[in-house]
Amino acid sequence: MAKDIAYVYDIYIGAPVAKVWKGIVDGEMTKHYVYGTRLQSKLKKGAQYAYVGDGDFKVVDGEILEIEPQKRLVMTWKAHWDESVAQDRASRVTFELSAAGSSTTKLHIVHDDFDDKTATYSGSVEGWPLMMSSLKSLLETGKPLATK
Repeated sequence: MAKDIAYVYDIYIGAPVAKVWKGIVDGEMTKHYVYGTRLQSKLKKGAQYAYVGDGDFKVVDGEILEIEPQKRLVMTWKAHWDESVAQDRASRVTFELSAAGSSTTKLHIVHDDFDDKTATYSGSVEGWPLMMSSLKSLLETGKPLATK
């Protein structure tokens, strides 16, 4: 068990914390940068959540472990996007937001609690920079990155 394996990513977004928080938790916004999936959840500690794609397919799901609006969101992360990740146990994702000026937010993401460099770890290391760069573009310009 190599639970010290973690992926850490920081990005600065030219938008206030409240707008970045909305971008993270609003399913109408996530569909533009989380591979076409909508976040569905009650957004409270202990609630289930899912990023849902076409045909109500849950691409990722889990439980909200901690939530402090506009500051911190911690959730388990069970991936289902292909057979290799479906065999991995759930890992954990933490989003932390802090003001880096009146209209700039630092978004700190930690994806950890992996058993090893699993398929979920590899897919996430590849996916986080693209998703968060697209979130940044969406919030700053109104358009996500063109990835197709």
